[in-house]
Amino acid sequence: MGIVDDLLARPGRYVGRDTVEGTDLVGAARIDVSALPGRAGVSLDYEVLNPLAPGPVLGHVEHTLIGTADDGTTIMVIAHTHGAGLTILRETDPGVFEPGDVPAPYPMKVVVAVPEPGRLRHVWWYGPAGGEAVERDVAELELVTP
Repeated sequence: MGIVDDLLARPGRYVGRDTVEGTDLVGAARIDVSALPGRAGVSLDYEVLNPLAPGPVLGHVEHTLIGTADDGTTIMVIAHTHGAGLTILRETDPGVFEPGDVPAPYPMKVVVAVPEPGRLRHVWWYGPAGGEAVERDVAELELVTP
């Protein structure tokens, strides 16, 4: 089973905490997981609220599709508030999505895992242009509404 099957097995609303590595920032995270037509994949609607952080309370909004492409590979397409366009990533290892040969504005990857049924871990890795991607934004969530 891959990440698409794991997410299709338990769609619903996941709620938890989002932390930023190397800081004291902790936000409330919500990810709604929904099946795509034909069960070709899932959509993830992701928000982070940071009421105590400097800046806006709504710290991050993201709409992501994870699914099986016609060629059998697993891809991720992301639109989010910190990007100017769509980000297209390909699965390089189970649950690990990276740009591959496609140019990206900065080094990045996204790791999605279901460590156990009803739990979800979503992690953004990124770094400065020309640098290395490091684990930054970690959301640990649990299913609250199937």
